[in-house]
Amino acid sequence: MRPFCAAVVVLLVLAGDCGDGDADGGGRGGGSAGSAEAGAASATAGATAARAAKAGTATVLPYVDVAAGSDLAAVTAATGQKDFTAAFVLAAGATECTPTWAGTTAIDDAEIAAGLAAIGGEVAVATGGADGTYLEAVCDAGELTAAYETALDAAGSNHLDVDVLVNPDQGFDTDTVIEALAALQEERDTVITLTVPMADDGSGLDEAGTALLTSATAAGLDVTVNVLTMNLEEGTSLTEAAETVRPKIAKLSVTPMIGVNDSGAVTTLADARDLLDYAAANDLAAVRFWSVDRDDGGCPDGTLTSTCSGITQDDYAFTELFSTFTP
Repeated sequence: MRPFCAAVVVLLVLAGDCGDGDADGGGRGGGSAGSAEAGAASATAGATAARAAKAGTATVLPYVDVAAGSDLAAVTAATGQKDFTAAFVLAAGATECTPTWAGTTAIDDAEIAAGLAAIGGEVAVATGGADGTYLEAVCDAGELTAAYETALDAAGSNHLDVDVLVNPDQGFDTDTVIEALAALQEERDTVITLTVPMADDGSGLDEAGTALLTSATAAGLDVTVNVLTMNLEEGTSLTEAAETVRPKIAKLSVTPMIGVNDSGAVTTLADARDLLDYAAANDLAAVRFWSVDRDDGGCPDGTLTSTCSGITQDDYAFTELFSTFTP
């Protein structure tokens, strides 16, 4: 799996001569500017709150690498899909507890914020992924809570997807992560998804994933568990892999990698359709896939890349298919 790899849009509400704050008409200077700024701040806060209120309501949340410049408005126009998982929030440096998009782009990047705001759906903010420095590896619990809050607010979200088990070299402390997540749920009722990888042979979660979920349960966290049914050994059934964990997890989401996987396995549209049928039949909480950026038929020759699937397909074919899922 590759790295599933905001100043906010300001809505100025100017009605008539609302800037004339003083009875003598002298309010067009600082008073007008102050009114405009207050109106903009209020509108922005309202729009952000409205989007954050959608947290946990979406059932289809495909991943998108927002730092790669994806045009989500175009995706929505083509497919009707409005809900996405924005990936990945990483630390600004090897020892710096500052959240960024992909480790390279400011977390309050105006273009990214505008793109997320324009689609009007739910945004889950994903941390971690396959590459870069994890916030979870360089922040203490208090710093991590603050970094999570900064990232969520920048995206107008209250849904956090923690994907910190893909890269075993990060060396983060599980207790630190759990403490930060508990603080988020206590302070702002944040919706939390814990993303965990499947064993390569599809036989269940690996030891690290099991340990993370055990800690979350012990801390009383309310979480959805998102299992990565990707990069499995060739010939492994996605539905059979999901079934190994489904009876043990109350709120389960599954995420395949579309097209050519890092392992050489291939997820076709037929495979995805079977997985969605399974998810619907078994009342799974949500489905995702990696990634919208790869939902493109531009490299049907088996190429493994972040910008197309490596198989023959119409553009956004997987997004359209997944958008039909209803639990």
